[in-house]
Amino acid sequence: MNRATRRTMKKKMGEENTENITEKISQFKKLPESCSACQEPFDKKDKDMAQSWSVVAKQDVVRLFCPECIRKTQEILDERR
Repeated sequence: MNRATRRTMKKKMGEENTENITEKISQFKKLPESCSACQEPFDKKDKDMAQSWSVVAKQDVVRLFCPECIRKTQEILDERR
């Protein structure tokens, strides 16, 4: 993100929100190329994949999960309740 864009965002959204967005954009570079659980490949150019897969970012660790792994995890959690 260039300097002029950051300045414009700071004026419109405030400095704290701008820093949060900048941080999230920089984390996209760390996005894995496959599911973190089952290693199914992820195509960043496929719109359906981009909308159905889940990204979990905590501090500097970015994880990517396919819909099937999310479903399996949800089933296990529901069984434990």
